[in-house]
Amino acid sequence: MSFISPLNFLFAGLLGAIVLLYILRLKRKERVVPSNLLWQSAIRDLQANAPWQKLRSSLLMWLQLAFVALAVLALVRPALRVLSRGGQSVAIILDASASMGANDVSPSRFDAAKSQATQLINALSSNDSATILWAGPQTRVLAPLSSDKGALKRALSNSSNADTGCDLRGAITLAASLLKDKQKNANTAQIYVISDGAVPAVQDLDVQNVGLQFVRVGNSTNNVAITALDARRGYAGGAAQVFTTVSNYSDQARTVNLELARGDDLIEVRPISIPAAKKAEDGTTLPGTHAELFDDLRFNDGQFIARLSGDNFKDDLASDNVAYANLDTPRIVNVWLASDNVFLEKALNVDANTHVFVGSSSGGRDFDVVVCDGSVPKNLGGANQFIFNTTTPLCPVEVIGTAPQPAVADYDRQSPVTRYAPWNDIKFAQAMAVKVKDWGQPVVEAERTPLVVAGEKVGQRVVWCGFDLRDTDLPLRVAFPIFVTNAIRWLSAPRGSNDTADGAPLRTGEPIPLLAPAAVREVTITLPDGSKTDEARDRAGDDGAITFDGAQKVGTYTATGGNWKQSFSVSLLNKSESDIAPRASLQIADKKPVQAENRARTNRELWGYLVVLGLCILGIEWWVFHRGV
Repeated sequence: MSFISPLNFLFAGLLGAIVLLYILRLKRKERVVPSNLLWQSAIRDLQANAPWQKLRSSLLMWLQLAFVALAVLALVRPALRVLSRGGQSVAIILDASASMGANDVSPSRFDAAKSQATQLINALSSNDSATILWAGPQTRVLAPLSSDKGALKRALSNSSNADTGCDLRGAITLAASLLKDKQKNANTAQIYVISDGAVPAVQDLDVQNVGLQFVRVGNSTNNVAITALDARRGYAGGAAQVFTTVSNYSDQARTVNLELARGDDLIEVRPISIPAAKKAEDGTTLPGTHAELFDDLRFNDGQFIARLSGDNFKDDLASDNVAYANLDTPRIVNVWLASDNVFLEKALNVDANTHVFVGSSSGGRDFDVVVCDGSVPKNLGGANQFIFNTTTPLCPVEVIGTAPQPAVADYDRQSPVTRYAPWNDIKFAQAMAVKVKDWGQPVVEAERTPLVVAGEKVGQRVVWCGFDLRDTDLPLRVAFPIFVTNAIRWLSAPRGSNDTADGAPLRTGEPIPLLAPAAVREVTITLPDGSKTDEARDRAGDDGAITFDGAQKVGTYTATGGNWKQSFSVSLLNKSESDIAPRASLQIADKKPVQAENRARTNRELWGYLVVLGLCILGIEWWVFHRGV
């Protein structure tokens, strides 16, 4: 039992006032009479009203105390948590993230969530209504507010979870908006979040006068996952290397087989041991991890597949037991270095697939990338640009001044331009102070200005560096050839491709560029389960990539259009989703956490019953008083 208005317990002081009235008596004037024979009843009345006398039991007093006690209880609004029953307009939010695919609850957590939602629908009365929201990478309304139980159940039965994260904040915000006209109190408008709670804390959210309940599903932490995978070629060319990290979220150490394949061909199987997970001081899970490097492979391209297996291997989430990374066939990149900078020339020649032409004129040739160092040559054409200490019309910045001795404050370790290149402690004599344009993305930043900015505009890519290589020790650092090779590979990538570096995995929920020829206006994508969907170009005349944002299941997709074909594979690689431990509460903004319930419940208030009982006692008290009992 809980109390909705516990401060009203202060009215319990009235009980003491009633008892005090029975202890005190009325003051009377004294009169002398010849005999008290005829005044026995008056004497008894005097005794009853003697001040500060010993309290004597009285039926009227007990009836009055009982009435006041019931009135106080009614004011504090006691309520019982019971299975939800009608009387509400409800929004049912189904967590459709990857962790809801865990099978510790048969057949899966998502199916258990659908069962809970069905119970809520069955509890609706004829005047109630409900809406069902699907919370995946985006929020979808499966069924609008309706009293039609059949329609609600049909919408529910056709849903399934995705192998992605969950935008719970967006789902709760939308649910509160749909119920905004029902917000009389938290009992008439209610949001039920059916989830395992494996979502980040929800920030900056106000549901106003809408009730919020967290219905938890799931009971296990048994999961081993591939949480990182990367394939790359050496910066001087050569064979591929594959890096992988395996994490153990269970409370016991695990031994599994880590398989590496290239397409359908198995390359190697390694038995690995991963320590058990531990609990941090703040209660979060610290998984046991094991990193593995497959090097000296005899391949320099292809799709690499990492997979967990074993005779006795079994965990509760299958979608993170496999991951994919693709290395494209090496391309010859023609680069024009419009400068005599020896440092740049040597760094550009590190990659054997880069052919460098040095000179102040292009000689009428076409190049994939033009490198400008301090000056801008004529006839840049439509080539991608790598710029140092100058600006071109394609630059993603606007120069506003000079920054003396800037120090690197931060750099983007995930960007394909700067990954693996350590920018720490690099010194600069000075740099350009700039303002970044809307389409530019700073990848190396000083305190007051960005130092390196990358961007793409109208199919052309640019990497801009706001410093002179002669005014920095960057060319003497190991980061320099890595940075130059990264930049050239990114700049020369096929037009319309995304910002993922070659060899980095594609993740579920990310937009995927489909590099169809300009003549192909619409493509058909075959999903991992065999179903198909169509995607068209955003606008007529667009010869860039067609963006596909429906890759929500781990596996291989195939896009076709005419004689064109493109296959790609996506992986989960999401540490938050692989940590499948059910949470005890949901943290909503800076409010008190919403504690988990195992069943959808609501408050059944008891004050109405207390009022009826109090009226009965008041009637008995009136009868006792008038009958003189």
